[in-house]
Amino acid sequence: MMRLPPFLRHRAFGVVASVAAVLALGALLTATIYWTLFDPKWIAFLGGVLFAAMLAAASRASTIEWRLLRRTRQVEQLRAKLAREQQRARAASEAFQAVDARMRLLGDALPCPIFFVDRDVRCHFHNTAAAIEARRARTAIDSQSLAESIGMDPYAALAPSLSEAFRGRETAQALAGLPGGGSFEAHCVPFPRNDPNPTGAFVILSRSDPVAAVPSSGLADDHANDLALLRASTGRIEDWDEPRAKLARALQENQFLLLAQPLAALKPADAGTQCCEILLRLKEEEDNLLPPGSFFPVAERYGMMEELDRWVVRELISRCHEHRRMHEPAQPMLYCVNLSRAAASSHAFARFVQTQLIERSFDGGALCFEIAENDIAPCHAEVARLISMLKPLGCRFTVDAFGSVNGAFSALKGLAFDFIKIDGVVIQNMRRHPADLAKVRAIVTVCRQAGMRTIAEFVEDPETLAALRAAGVDYAQGFGIAHPAPLSDLFRDNAQPSPALAAAA
Repeated sequence: MMRLPPFLRHRAFGVVASVAAVLALGALLTATIYWTLFDPKWIAFLGGVLFAAMLAAASRASTIEWRLLRRTRQVEQLRAKLAREQQRARAASEAFQAVDARMRLLGDALPCPIFFVDRDVRCHFHNTAAAIEARRARTAIDSQSLAESIGMDPYAALAPSLSEAFRGRETAQALAGLPGGGSFEAHCVPFPRNDPNPTGAFVILSRSDPVAAVPSSGLADDHANDLALLRASTGRIEDWDEPRAKLARALQENQFLLLAQPLAALKPADAGTQCCEILLRLKEEEDNLLPPGSFFPVAERYGMMEELDRWVVRELISRCHEHRRMHEPAQPMLYCVNLSRAAASSHAFARFVQTQLIERSFDGGALCFEIAENDIAPCHAEVARLISMLKPLGCRFTVDAFGSVNGAFSALKGLAFDFIKIDGVVIQNMRRHPADLAKVRAIVTVCRQAGMRTIAEFVEDPETLAALRAAGVDYAQGFGIAHPAPLSDLFRDNAQPSPALAAAA
């Protein structure tokens, strides 16, 4: 039973008391009239008193009702104001997170080490170059003192400049002796600037030694770039002296993660199967909140993309097999796996997938391989062979990023693709440029005639989703639908107890 608020209970009690008082007064007047032998004078007098009492009670009840309505309107206004403030707070929080992510990405792209410290000289922000120079893992710098990151001697030399920065004055000085070696010019910039009592200071180190500033060339330059890229992607310094060997170790030690990004079916007939794209990430990328996929250029340079694709297929099938042993899926699943050009053109990779499906008794209909449009034309015959080898086992295929090159269907002639994934740039521009919207509609029309389904990627807002539904697109993918999440989360959301386990229980 619903309970009234205290002030409403108080008002209700007042109304009941007023009514009770009127009734009691009426009973008293009736008794008085009876004992006065119905004298007309007494009847007129007492009737007037009763009428006045009733008017007073009615006036009081009206006043209480008016106050109650006014309080109710005030409560509704306060609730609406609270909802608006909560919405503003959420919008501000999301905007801050977006700005913070962009600032961190920008900071990681800068070659000079940057630290931000509070008045206790503890680090609250640092970029990848700072972690490299400090020779420490990124997680070992967060919330630690600057002295622990750069060493006691450099910190002692820098302390006077930091003191000046905390007084609101920008300073610059030479600094040497850092763990990474080399000479720097240290700029201590107060934050906020022009504030006599700043909350913190940025320490920006720019190299002053000419040898370190001169870039190398040739193979040594490529090797140095790979090292920097791997270090930036993992936040680790000490273990990445040989990129190929360390990527091989990451594969052997399962230092990768499988994420899943669900797709939304835009037509009721397709809602029976849950679709998702499988994404590969390094564990340390996720731990350190670094941009994903920084290791892919290094893996491509050293010819390791097919190994990565094999690891994804093997791990996905193993994870699915284990999950299905414990749980029965609530609805069928379709896992979309990206293939590199190396894997798509490899006869050995096709044999590997066949072996995995047969040995693990895995339904090939749950796998859909995505091949980028710009990888199809250079190895058309190899892609045709891959499709012919895996289609009989139920596997499906998608043209990824269609429209990124020219969007010509002639390049797909003779290839039995099941899906066309429209390039995200076309999707993002379709609401601003009629030509892109017409391109989407043309792709949908051709795919429908050819028996292929369409997928739109990079869908980020309801308006784009509505436009895609009106254009006849079959599936949508993007942050406006769902963010990538660990594969285990997808399993958990699409699971029910296994019949065998339920019977055993």
